[in-house]
Amino acid sequence: MIFKKGNIHRRGQVSLLLLICMSTVLSGCSKPQPEPQGTTPSVESTSPTGTNKESNTNNTTKQPNPPSGSTVSDTEGIPSGVTIKKVIKDVEVKNNYRKKVELLSDGGKRITITDPNGGVVMKHIEYEGVILSVNGKKVDVQVEHGGKQTLTIPNEIVIEDDENLGLVKGVEIEWDVDTEGKIQSVELED
Repeated sequence: MIFKKGNIHRRGQVSLLLLICMSTVLSGCSKPQPEPQGTTPSVESTSPTGTNKESNTNNTTKQPNPPSGSTVSDTEGIPSGVTIKKVIKDVEVKNNYRKKVELLSDGGKRITITDPNGGVVMKHIEYEGVILSVNGKKVDVQVEHGGKQTLTIPNEIVIEDDENLGLVKGVEIEWDVDTEGKIQSVELED
């Protein structure tokens, strides 16, 4: 793999552990309420596979039987035209919470954490790539395991750049988006 795992992943793991601990404590305080189901948000993205809808038949791990009325959707938070290529990981984390990592056709990895009742605790998509060109906060990126994407980094996002690399061609970039496609964090690495 040509990309390093950075602080974003360590922070994500620490945040996940903290979130699970807090959820476990709070789960004894109140009865869990199911999340309302809504429409699937879409995100602009260039997909190397077009709109070809693939089924998730390359799953090598055992899938849990979700409870009826589960709030986990196969397409929730995935950009339009993007499909799930395969499930990379689906494991029990702690106290019957589950972590599922899916590789998407645009090169992203959708990460979903569910509680014991199947309710979504956290869901986001992580991307890794190499900067191809930069025009201000608009960045063209070659995504690992995917095609090219153009990011417009919002002004309120602070770019983590421990090595003071800056947004320049050839620098590795990692970013997370929420289920609505909004960039949540950006990190640069050498």
